[in-house]
Amino acid sequence: MQLTRPIKSLRSEIPRTFPTADAARKLGRRSVGHHPFVLLHCALVSCALGGCSLIQPHADPTRFYVLTAKSDPSERAAEGDFKRWKVGLRPLEVPAYLRSKTIVVRTGTNEIHFAEFDRWAEPLDQGISRVMKETLSAARNVESVALNLHADDSLDYDVAIRILACEGMRVENGNSSIRFAMEWEVRPVVSSSKAIKRGGFTADVAAWDGKDYGQLAGRLSEAIAGAGKALAADLPMEAKTPGETTTEKIKP
Repeated sequence: MQLTRPIKSLRSEIPRTFPTADAARKLGRRSVGHHPFVLLHCALVSCALGGCSLIQPHADPTRFYVLTAKSDPSERAAEGDFKRWKVGLRPLEVPAYLRSKTIVVRTGTNEIHFAEFDRWAEPLDQGISRVMKETLSAARNVESVALNLHADDSLDYDVAIRILACEGMRVENGNSSIRFAMEWEVRPVVSSSKAIKRGGFTADVAAWDGKDYGQLAGRLSEAIAGAGKALAADLPMEAKTPGETTTEKIKP
């Protein structure tokens, strides 16, 4: 009598619960090739029917401002025939906190605010130099103004400018204003001359509403132009005709 059955016969009676290799490969291709795309298609259809958007566009609130020179052509046509000087402007010296394109507003003696969405369209030192150049060029005693980078000896005067303040001032009581001040040194471009003339300018208090940055840029432009006229008045006012003298000063 045989008590055990052959192993082969037992294997033949065990049901196959796992797919064959070919069936597994077909099943894998079906699940990978179709299932994700079906889900993605359903998701897109649902969003379209529901009126949703995957990316919501937002308008950029940033605004950019420039300083503007407003020269008066009548200044050159005024009475008096003066020598006109060739003036060289050295690169401006500007405090580090003003070197950002973000407009600066002082909110306290030692506290400043950077306007996140209100910026200068150009570096502030370049904007001030541009306005200063245009203002000086309109003076009766100035022939030309150039950026003096290499100690050009064809110039008559070399000017170094240091900006002390160029910002808005916002106070709690609402009486906001502007703040602009600068100093300069004028040196004759003559090898044997060591004379240096120093001067400075502080703008009068000009009202600003504390909100309109275009208005702030305009007020600062006027202050810079006033500084340019004061600097021109610091240059010699010599009569062009030999033997004639004048003591007239340009009013800043």
